[in-house]
Amino acid sequence: MTPEQLRRAADRVVLPIYLRDDAVAVPMADGEMFGFGFKPYLDSERTVELIADDSAPVLPGVFFTRVAGVSFHDDVLQMPQFRAGQPIAITPEPSNPLDRNALAVVGGGLQVGYLPSPIAEVLAPSGTRAGKGAIIKEWSTNGIRHDIWILGSMHVNLSLRTDGQ
Repeated sequence: MTPEQLRRAADRVVLPIYLRDDAVAVPMADGEMFGFGFKPYLDSERTVELIADDSAPVLPGVFFTRVAGVSFHDDVLQMPQFRAGQPIAITPEPSNPLDRNALAVVGGGLQVGYLPSPIAEVLAPSGTRAGKGAIIKEWSTNGIRHDIWILGSMHVNLSLRTDGQ
């Protein structure tokens, strides 16, 4: 099989991910930090949880990580398209002068940050194909969103299912 044929075959692979509502509050010196969104699981009984990892994909071609560089996009991060549950796109930036493996995180046509470098290094060499995913958790303090975690893939289609599915 040619690489193009393998790529097309992977496009037909669907990986179900089961979500459970999740909210946490963490006391901080300047208020409480809130995390709101979902916990992802590999099974419908929700016993095999995916754990976020900034250093490597959680499964081959699948990432669950925080978005790097959101502090440079504070104003964009507050927009509705960056709430938990919203879809995102991953777009390669091979001409990025700082990192030729850079993979930008985009929502509603606006860039909010990047996949962490260790993950991008693994996923970007697969070519210039785009990926997709969803915002799984948003973090805020005093009502201001300051971080998001995303789940997505460059290789397979993820089928996200909530508690009722």
